[in-house]
Amino acid sequence: MPRPTYPVTLINRHTLSSNTIQLDFQVDGEFDFIAGQFVQFMIDHDGKTHKRSYSIANSPEAFRADGHLEIAISLVKGGLASELFSQADLGLKLDMAGPFGILTAPADHSGQIVLAGTGTGLAPYRSMLPTLISMADNGIPVTVIMGVRHRSDLIYEQAFRDAAKQHSNLDYQVCISRETDVDENINEFNGYVQERFEHLNLDTGSDLVYLCGNPNMIDDAAKVLLDMGFGVRQVKREKYVYSGH
Repeated sequence: MPRPTYPVTLINRHTLSSNTIQLDFQVDGEFDFIAGQFVQFMIDHDGKTHKRSYSIANSPEAFRADGHLEIAISLVKGGLASELFSQADLGLKLDMAGPFGILTAPADHSGQIVLAGTGTGLAPYRSMLPTLISMADNGIPVTVIMGVRHRSDLIYEQAFRDAAKQHSNLDYQVCISRETDVDENINEFNGYVQERFEHLNLDTGSDLVYLCGNPNMIDDAAKVLLDMGFGVRQVKREKYVYSGH
């Protein structure tokens, strides 16, 4: 069954990192979603309608309060959506379909949860953050791992650092692959996301691991986890594949 479409209006745009922007849309209609889901925008170009999928970055609670949907977008040189969204005037009107996706927080889980992402793959975890905080406060260990090439690529860092500081069962770690000047005192590490798993106290019988972002990271990380003894259903994956135009 096709998802309904909703008219949306671009109301704000700001920079998140060296190659990432956040777009805020006003949504018309009775739209709702579960934290971790994504939407599709319909972009008309050269007589065709092109669909582009993006994860929602704000929580359902925040959306219900003001009707604004926050979307994190990695800018791809020459990309159709990147060119449009980086240059469009506020007031741009589009159609949006959704929500889609099953990369959502479990309704009932007692083991540890690890959420690893690269680039805008952190957006669904930011949407989940109120849920993750609630889980941590109820005794469920939660670890969020962000992987970037450079420190300047980090997005939503302060929100996760603040949450980790204020909630003892919530941990936030950063993996920086192309810089060696890292500070392990604040959970910065040189290397890749998948290299952190062996340093976590993981229980392959009860823990869940979420992977979101770069397909190569997801494939490599999933192999590491499966080799450790995790079952396929314990490793939840969502790959971000960038369109060539």
